[in-house]
Amino acid sequence: MRLHQINQLTYPEPLETTWQNSVQTGDSILLIEESILRASHQIDSLSTLITEKQITLYYLQSDATAYGLSPSIGTALSDEEWVDITFSAEANISW
Repeated sequence: MRLHQINQLTYPEPLETTWQNSVQTGDSILLIEESILRASHQIDSLSTLITEKQITLYYLQSDATAYGLSPSIGTALSDEEWVDITFSAEANISW
């Protein structure tokens, strides 16, 4: 499993397309920092990735709390769990 760490709400179109196309079946995506807003602004595109590529979506609970969000999509991780999943991934890709 590769872990894609996304930290922005949006990227320029070529980069947005690149990271989404680089996600492979079974990978995981972690929303951190400002990208937690994707869990409320881009639910459809995230749901499509989850369904089509069978990925697991995570977000940092501390970022959700900081933005006052309770996402209805993805699994919340504590900072400790973030460290664990980062070390357990075969590759970490930060976008």
